[in-house]
Amino acid sequence: LRCEVFVVGQAITAVPEIDGRDPACEHVRVVDGDALVGTARLFHRKDPIKVGRVAVHPERQREGIGTFLMERIQSHLGDRRAELHAQAYLEGWYDDLGWERRGDAFMEAEIPHVHMVWRGASDT
Repeated sequence: LRCEVFVVGQAITAVPEIDGRDPACEHVRVVDGDALVGTARLFHRKDPIKVGRVAVHPERQREGIGTFLMERIQSHLGDRRAELHAQAYLEGWYDDLGWERRGDAFMEAEIPHVHMVWRGASDT
């Protein structure tokens, strides 16, 4: 699914997508019947937890699957510290979900991104 979304759909080369770090992650999936329609990975042993590779099947985008996926992740995070690199055009969506931008935009995989932190995290 990630290759379909990132490599094919967004023309990101496979090198940054296939980074060999998946075994160190917890993977979150949204399945509809037998079809994988959403996914993300969490570096759950890091502090802050890193959320990444959030992807929704191209034919199923704008159906609320991404919101459902992020709400499940956020429920799992609770008040633990977390961060992600959001594609800049999705900043408002992440903000509405409870994430806050930190710093200036930057390029990652030749796409503008912003660093965001989970507002549900405790300050302790």
